[in-house]
Amino acid sequence: MPKRLFSLLVACNAPFIIGCFGSPDSAPPNTDPACQLDSKNEKSPGYPYDVGKFGTDVQPVLAKNCGAQGCHGAPTGNSGFIVWPNAKPGDCEFGKGFNSLVAKVDLTTPANSQVIVAVTGGIAGHPFTYQSTAPELATLQGFITTAAANFTNDGGGVTAPPGPSPFNATTYQTTIQPMLESCAAVGCHGSGQGGFTLKPAPAAGSADQTANFVAVTGLANLANPATSLIYVQAITKHASGTSTVLDSTQAQALLAWITDAKANAGNNPNPSCAPIEKFNVGTFGSEVVPILSGALDLNQPGGVGRGAGCMSTACHGIDRGPGKLSLLATADTATQLQNFVCFINLSAPSSSEILACPTNSPGCRKQPHPGQDILGGANDLNYQRILAFVFGAKADVSPLDFAFYVRKINPIFDNVDSVEGGARGITCADNSACHGISVAGQAPPNGSDFPILTNASGLDRLTFNFVSATGFVNFLNPNESSLSLYPTNGIADRVTHPFATGLDHPGGIDFAVDSDENKAIVQWAAGLRPDGNGFQRNWLVVGDFPATQIADQTIIDETTVTPQIFDRGGGSFALGQWDGNFSDRASVDLNLSFPRAATGGRVGYAVSYAINTVPRPIQAQLVVATNNPVRVYVDGALVAQNDQSGGTTAFMTLQAAGSKAKPTRILLKVLQRANDAQFAFTAQLKDQNGVLLTDATRELIFTLGLNGGI
Repeated sequence: MPKRLFSLLVACNAPFIIGCFGSPDSAPPNTDPACQLDSKNEKSPGYPYDVGKFGTDVQPVLAKNCGAQGCHGAPTGNSGFIVWPNAKPGDCEFGKGFNSLVAKVDLTTPANSQVIVAVTGGIAGHPFTYQSTAPELATLQGFITTAAANFTNDGGGVTAPPGPSPFNATTYQTTIQPMLESCAAVGCHGSGQGGFTLKPAPAAGSADQTANFVAVTGLANLANPATSLIYVQAITKHASGTSTVLDSTQAQALLAWITDAKANAGNNPNPSCAPIEKFNVGTFGSEVVPILSGALDLNQPGGVGRGAGCMSTACHGIDRGPGKLSLLATADTATQLQNFVCFINLSAPSSSEILACPTNSPGCRKQPHPGQDILGGANDLNYQRILAFVFGAKADVSPLDFAFYVRKINPIFDNVDSVEGGARGITCADNSACHGISVAGQAPPNGSDFPILTNASGLDRLTFNFVSATGFVNFLNPNESSLSLYPTNGIADRVTHPFATGLDHPGGIDFAVDSDENKAIVQWAAGLRPDGNGFQRNWLVVGDFPATQIADQTIIDETTVTPQIFDRGGGSFALGQWDGNFSDRASVDLNLSFPRAATGGRVGYAVSYAINTVPRPIQAQLVVATNNPVRVYVDGALVAQNDQSGGTTAFMTLQAAGSKAKPTRILLKVLQRANDAQFAFTAQLKDQNGVLLTDATRELIFTLGLNGGI
């Protein structure tokens, strides 16, 4: 990576393996990584699969039908698929068997999963198949399709359309579609038999042809083209022997087309795309396309363009062929965005190819990038704006905290006093003249690209607003966030702000640069960090629970709980939900969250998730000072305690960014005894040498949910 790339942009690209069974933070029964449940996109162990259902329903099916020696029985197993017939939840063989199965699953196109193809007659010579009505087949299919739906709903990839797809769309139109035309008959795949639909006689370039292209390519296996479901089914009689099959010339052409796609995909054998629905097409057209075209250069005074950009005909401004980034100036904005997002990784946004390639960094499939360093890394304002757009998607991870947004940012939009001190009697979320909408999908009445659901409450509506707002945040340069520049009218001041347009905010000056509203926005945009003295002030809390000693048990499992805002935790306050405690000073006062006397003694909990943004591990000290008894848990392990008062120091290793590490969960258990007036603590971060980790040194960010990351 070029040295000028800011270290916080080193982020992992691949799914990683985390905690074994139960919650992400429970200690695995075996330290062998092979025993630990695989997880997509740095989520909970086994995500997006139902691990419990695997144990109760799927494992018995595999043990009965696939676990024999000479078939897929352990320890060898045929074709890399191994079943441990006697595995039980919690043991190592259970984890290995789970991982072996999900490695044969295609979450983008479940019907294309090798395990389903094998047992439905899609692999020639496989000795065992299920009848279509077999309950065992329904069990396997249900397990996989439910996981695929979870993955898709959370932003998992979709099959790439013509253009960014590595499959040659011209060859499909001239050669592949005609040979599959007989499959598109009514009663066959023209009627969606087997969950696979082909539109008959689609016109060239039509939506029907694109749908057919996506359906067909979704059934191809680029790791091993000859085992592709579309190929095997096309050369094998199926549908009780009534299907047609390709002749040898057609079969050779189909296999050659898939093999060519494998070459075009390079080091990306799963060429899925981020869903375009996760992105704001208006923002892309107005703020990103001008940078890509060269019409706008934020690094130059006044933003004067630099001439030919990435969209020049010498670069990506032509059809560069299957699997390549093509950004034709003549294409509509939605088409340009569709090609663009196929090179974005929602699980590790800052390591997306759309950023790695123009910085000539590892992770670009074409290395070195023919255009070399088009973007200059974290100090390049064009880079910052593109990264801001990528983070603005509904990504699997984000450095921007949802809980802080819910309690500190979203209320600004519905507050009359946040618009000219209440002088106009309207809010930013007003749905008659400003950004407010009533239903997701509506356009704001002011014609902007920033819709806000008015008076949002509930997880879904607040999440919509959160995602909408993140599209206007500059994480690397928070003071240049549009979410700040517009309401302060800094957007008109190009002398001070390189991201300004030079045009006044249509709504005027809503609040001042030094206002509480703007300070909160900038704090959120920068990511929640320790303060200037290393104190972590922002915590997710729940309580209170009756207790007289710090060792007393509550309904909270300190070793496994991984809360986010609105999660049910119990306790007497906030409807028993986890909620934010955002302190304006170093001391975090739990009396403010749980306002009543100590009674006979009570316990409160505070949780936050630490993310290391630098490419080296940090041996960190967490110095907790309090007059209350306290225990400190790190990733579920009790690492420090003081059962009296005076505080304690916890030591922990924060894994380097890009090291496949999940955020580090820190949980404090604090006891207020019957005679304790205070119910508070401070938590200060230092490195192993005692040097403070602060918002100025910028090594750490914190989130109040496990999906934080970069």
